[in-house]
Order: sequence, then structure tokens, then C-alpha cells
Amino acid sequence: MIEQYNIRELLSQFTLFVPEIQRDYVWGNGTHCNNVLRPFLVSLNHNLKDDKKCNVGFLYSYTNNGNDCNKDNYIIDGQQRFTTIVLLLYVLSVRESMNFDELIGISNPTTYFSYNVRPQTESFMRMLFKSKVIDGKSITNQVWFLDEYKKDMTISSMINAIKNIGEQLDDLQNITFNKVLDNICFWYFNVQETSQGEELYITMNSRGQKLTNAEQIKPFLFDQWQKRTTQLDDDSDYAKLWDDWEEMFYSKKGTLGIASVDFAINSFLRIVYEMLSCNECRGDIPHRTPLLSLPTIKKYMDVMIDFAENEWTELLSDDISYRPNGVLKALIAEGLKPVHRAGDTERVEHIFRNVITRRKYKLNHVDLLNFLSVYSLSTDSIYDFILNHRELSDTIFDAHEIDKITIYKAFEGNPSVQQEIEKTFAQAESRKVWSGNISPLLQWSMTDDKFASFSIDTFKSYLEKFDYYFADYKLKKNEMDKVRRALLAFGLHDYPRIFRGNTNTSFAYEPEDWHVLFLDKENYGKMKDFFDNHSDESALDKLIQEFPIEKDYSEFVHIPELLGYCAQKNIQWWYGHIYLISATNARSSHANIHAYKYYLTRRQTLNFEGWSKLNFWPGDNTCAFLDQIDKGEKHIAIDAYWNGGEKHKQMGIDVFMRDTKSGEAKKHLACIQNLEGFTWIEKDGRFKMFMETPNDERDAFILMDKKITEIINYLNQQNL
Repeated sequence: MIEQYNIRELLSQFTLFVPEIQRDYVWGNGTHCNNVLRPFLVSLNHNLKDDKKCNVGFLYSYTNNGNDCNKDNYIIDGQQRFTTIVLLLYVLSVRESMNFDELIGISNPTTYFSYNVRPQTESFMRMLFKSKVIDGKSITNQVWFLDEYKKDMTISSMINAIKNIGEQLDDLQNITFNKVLDNICFWYFNVQETSQGEELYITMNSRGQKLTNAEQIKPFLFDQWQKRTTQLDDDSDYAKLWDDWEEMFYSKKGTLGIASVDFAINSFLRIVYEMLSCNECRGDIPHRTPLLSLPTIKKYMDVMIDFAENEWTELLSDDISYRPNGVLKALIAEGLKPVHRAGDTERVEHIFRNVITRRKYKLNHVDLLNFLSVYSLSTDSIYDFILNHRELSDTIFDAHEIDKITIYKAFEGNPSVQQEIEKTFAQAESRKVWSGNISPLLQWSMTDDKFASFSIDTFKSYLEKFDYYFADYKLKKNEMDKVRRALLAFGLHDYPRIFRGNTNTSFAYEPEDWHVLFLDKENYGKMKDFFDNHSDESALDKLIQEFPIEKDYSEFVHIPELLGYCAQKNIQWWYGHIYLISATNARSSHANIHAYKYYLTRRQTLNFEGWSKLNFWPGDNTCAFLDQIDKGEKHIAIDAYWNGGEKHKQMGIDVFMRDTKSGEAKKHLACIQNLEGFTWIEKDGRFKMFMETPNDERDAFILMDKKITEIINYLNQQNL
């Protein structure tokens, strides 16, 4: 049975030994101290604030004397953490004058926690705890301190741990003697309490969830190894190795919580199982599977350390969810191969990172595992394997990836050129717009369909032209609007278009929008022509200036303020008219295009004495408007708008009073009803007039000028 115990309960209910087969205590040594011990204490301090419980993992043991769990319980996992906590309690007891002797059972023949089967270590601990000395130098100067202690790795590590604990405690205010005893907990598990035939799906008292894969598998792996009748030639110290692996994860977890280490080990075991079984495993790994053994896990761990150093962050995470870890698996497969070709580790990393990023929703994980399983046994280079095993490759790679690999292979006889191509392709693939797929660039760089005709110089030339307009740092800058206007004038296929959702038409804002445009095969030839003939600002200006005004979207080409208003380059169609959208949808600031163009063309010229310059309202009922000035807060205002009236097809003018109650406004503006077409609308608190909209926008603007002028002149005549 697994239960959660705090430290006080563990020391009072069990006698715990570190057996001889366990490795030395090492958390106090140099690199372990900096990378594991110190971060461990900082993490405890963080988790002990507000008197919270802090579970630091599992403590596995086996019983040496029958099934009585209160008899000699030998720790097979958790030694480093538990020893550190006992040393921490010892230091705290001295600093706070607490009774550590009774807690540890110092007067008993056997203390409640000790390295009893290592007489030298056990005698040192007993003398240390009696001495109440916590200064490292003072410890070695004690009369009871023997010269042979200096040669004992565990003892020297304990002394250094005590020294470092003392140095850190001044800055760790949440760590106190009683908090460590009562709030720090382990899940305690005696392996022999679970029968071999019982499934280890144990619901724990307060945890309320199953053990993780690593927690289930580890005790059985060690039990299986200890009972082995063969493999006698393997003298590996797997207990020490497992501790080393845990410490390695600890050293790399940074600011992540302690749980991230357990999850990382769990994820690694799943990776090994999936690669061996060639099946995806989103649930629990069968913890009695014959596929997993300590030698197998060591083999995979050694390979990961040697071939996938940059992938640790993929395993260590506070996001406790399943991840396929495809790149890591590909690198492990490379490491498992009997023969390695120069440069293939880097090639495998690049190829699979690119294809997994590009095809993550189209890539079947089992296909990937099958590919890697066969590849891990091959003596071929990665390029040869992909091209010679198309029945496997075609399940992983699309035609574009095969094309790139074919080009690499075509230049294999000239390694310097091949490496230059690989490097340049990688640079291009990293561009946000290309997002790994550079097929247009490849096509532009070949004189015919034969890959041997590929020219790296031509490729570089087009990449340079591309970067001039579409480099990552330029994509969301205002200067991009000139490129958009030029592409409109140039006639790029299906531009603008709906990229995402079903409402916004976009001139391309996000990198993936441009990616869709460039990967549209209708645009391959057009973009090549664009780059060939319009490679500077003057060429863009010429395109824009010569674009016919009668063409679709011509106003966006000739009036830069329209795209300037669309901060995220979105427009929407409503009742047959364009609305400019400043952000992602019309809930943000928006503008009827006719009203906004009217504002742009009249803001400097539509002037009336006693009235403000023409302004623009970008909210509901988007309009151009004029306000009386020098009349105080309660003054007359005029709105001019489009898409009003019957079926939203008419131009409209509203006359109303700001900050004035409806009845008062109606009385003050009563004379307006004498003007043709005006009607008082009670619910809106304003006079409204609608006009049929002329087909020619210029005529519509002239009509709007005329009506506004008539209204203001009439108001002046009425001395309003």
C-alpha cells in the first residue's frame, strides 16, 4: 500500500536504512551541490510558504525481515532526497535548539535512519548528531573525527551539504524545523507489499490518482534485475545510474517544479516503450512489459545523452501532458544505428524538426515509429535511407521534402557545395513566411525539372530578393503596406482573400497568411516575375501609380490611409460595402470605406465658421461628423454616413445635440423638420434624413457636401 507520510511520521513509524548496494550520498559534492542541492532547497522554501504541504516524490524500500514493514526497511529509491532532508533537520535543530536526538533515535542501538550497513558512515552520523556541530571546518576538527572519514565520499558529501545548507538558510525564511517535519512528505512504498500478480494501479489516500508510469515501473525493473539468472556479465550499478539520471534532470530543470523531473523520466520511459513497440502510448505503459529492462533503458539513455543534448527541454516541463517528442525519437534512432555517417546527426535533427513542424497534423505517429525502427538498424546515410525506402519515406515526407533530399543527394560528389545547399536551405526554411516549405524558391532556382540543374547561386539571389520585402522583422511594420499595394496592382492571385475563419478578408498580416499566398501554385510564376522585375522601391511606386482606378480594390492601391487604418489588414463586407477593421473583427474600431474616404478627402476642405473640422467616428454607426464649437457641452452635431436607411443602401445625415435630453433636443432643433427629408426619430433622439446613393462615389461625395452645407447655412440663419 502506498500512503503519503510526512517526515515526522516516517521517522517515527519506520526504521530506514541505505543499503550497501546504493550509491554514495553525492548531493553535497561540487556540481551536485550547485545543480541539485541548492535548487532543491529553494524549491522547498517556495513550496513551504503559507504552511502548504510539499510532496517531494517517492520513497521505495524493501523489507529484509519477512513482511513486517517496521523491520529493516532498505531504501532503493529516494536516498539522496531523504538524506538531504535529515541533514537539513539536523542543521535546523541546532539553529533553533530543537530535540533532534529523540527524533532520530540517537540513544537507540539503531537510529531511525542510518547507513547502518556501512559501519564507517553510520558511526560518523551518530557522532555528528551527538556533537551538535554544523560548521564544516569544526566538524573535521572534532576529536572523534577519524582520518579515514576524509576518504569516504558519502561523509565528505554530507559535510559539504551541511555547510551549504547553513549558508542558504538565512535566505530561506519558510524552512523551519517543524515545517520540514510536518509539511514535507513522501509517497512511501514497500515493494514487497504488492504481490507479483497484482496490477499496481493504486489510488492513494490524498493524491487520488494512479501512479505515474515511472513510479509503477521502477520497483519492478529493479526487482526483475535483482532476480536475474543471466546477464551476469553486466555489472552495471543501476541504482547509482538511476540516481545519476534523476540528478541530471534536476540539474536541467531550472525554475520548473520538482514534479517536472518525475514527468521527464516518465516521458523518457514512454519514448523507449513506443520506439520498441512501434505503437503510440497515450495512456499508461504496461509496467510488466518485457520490452523494458534496466539495460535497455540505460542503452537508450546513453544514446539520448550522446545524440540529443538539445532536446532536454522537450522532456522537462510543468505542462503535464502527452507529447510525441518526434525529433528526440529521430535522434535516438540515429544514435542506435550500427554505423554513423558524418553530419547525419545534424541532418536528422533538421529534417525531422522541419517535417514535424510542417506536417504535425498530417503525420501519423505510428508511421514515424515504423520508419525510425527500420532506420535505427540501417547502415545507410539518412539521405540514402529516405530515397531507397520510399514505402516508408512516403508515409513521413511529402513531395517537397523528397525534392530537397534529392537535391542534397545530387550534389553528394561535391561535399562543400552540398553543405552550402543544406545551410542555405535551413536558413530559408527558418523564415516565418516559408515556415519550412521553400518549394517556390526551389522551382525558381532550376532551369528545368532535373534536380541537377539546381543553382545555389540563383537560390541565394531569390532568397535575398525575398528578404528585401518579407524578412521576419518587416512583416508587421507599416512599410509592408507599400508591398501590399504593389501586389494588388501586380495582380497576385486571389488577393486579398479569406485566410482564417469565414468573415475577414485579409491583405495578409500574420506570417502564415503570406505562407498561404506564396504556396498557392497560381502565384509561383507571378511571384518569380514580381521579384525579377520589381526589386526596389521605385519599381513598386511605378506599379502603384499605373494601376487603373476602375480596377477592384484600386482605392487600397492609391489611398495608403485605407490600409493604414486596417492595423491587422482585415476588412469585412456588409450589405455589399467594405468596412475597414482595425483589429481582428468589427467589435474593434471599424470604418465604412465610403464614410472614411469622405472624411479623408474633406477633412481639410469642408470648413464652416463656428464648426470643427471634419472628424471620424470608428464605432457603431461609423460616420464622418462635425461639431459646433464655442457652444459648450450642449451643442449641435452632424453625422454623415453610408449604409443607412432602407435595406442599408442609402446615404444618411443625422442632426442632433450632444449631452442633451431627447425632449430638449427636439425642441431646440424643431426647425430642422422644415428641411426636406428630415424626420425626428424618438428612440435615437435625433433628426434623420436619407438619400439615394449615386453610383459614382465622386457624385455621392458632392451630394453629401451640398446637403451638409445647406444644413449648416440653415442653422446659421436660425441663429442656432
